[in-house]
Amino acid sequence: MSQFEDKHLDFVLRHYEKGRFDTQQAVRRFNDAHPVEHRPHKGWWLGISGMAAAVLIGLFLFMHREERRWTELTAEATSKTAVLPDGTQVTLSRGSTLSFKAEDPREVKMTGKVFFDVARDEADPFEIHAVGAYVRVLGTEFQVDGSIPESGISVYVAEGKVLFSKSSRSEGVILTEGMEARLAEGAQIPVVEEDADVNSIAWQRGTFIFNETPLKEVLDCLSVYYYVSFAATDLDRKLSGEFHTDNLDLIIELIESALDVTIVKK
Repeated sequence: MSQFEDKHLDFVLRHYEKGRFDTQQAVRRFNDAHPVEHRPHKGWWLGISGMAAAVLIGLFLFMHREERRWTELTAEATSKTAVLPDGTQVTLSRGSTLSFKAEDPREVKMTGKVFFDVARDEADPFEIHAVGAYVRVLGTEFQVDGSIPESGISVYVAEGKVLFSKSSRSEGVILTEGMEARLAEGAQIPVVEEDADVNSIAWQRGTFIFNETPLKEVLDCLSVYYYVSFAATDLDRKLSGEFHTDNLDLIIELIESALDVTIVKK
């Protein structure tokens, strides 16, 4: 290919946009940028234009085919549970998405907050790509939470063991049952939380678990979950027990009875 052909093809490719191309517009821009006396014979020009169009069409079809290979799950107003082709069960919190390929469901992309119950396969690890984070497991139960971008991404492990890092090539941390780590925005390595929050997965599990937890921390947890503020007496009293998430008023009644306190919703 001549230097002129190289220059023309490079010009066209630089004006290519994913999912959209206009060969005639690209040719017109090239004509404007190169005076007539410097152009090759018309026959050569038509051949080059055809070649550029073929390249663009090939690129468009390839990218379009790649996009269509991905299946996307979306949870809108409520959470959504689905089973992937490999047997892995995923539960998406509202506003979250998860994408996978039918021929390779062991590698997924996600946004928001998703709980995974991964089907074990020693020969084929399960990989998750979130925005700015990477998780790799063989088979376990855990949550990946990137629902609040400014807070970074956290991983909580309910069972088993996972590798949590910024990317597949970055240094990471190994988390086991009951552990949690957070990758802050802009950070390179996740940091293990000293006090893992078992109730971070209450939305998926359907229960809150408290173990000698000060009432103030209990109410803070409920406030985040239900978007309600509380005031109470004797905030230092401690609570132990499990409470179903489906009835806030009942939870408050049970806590008041157990601790002999008064709680007011604000």
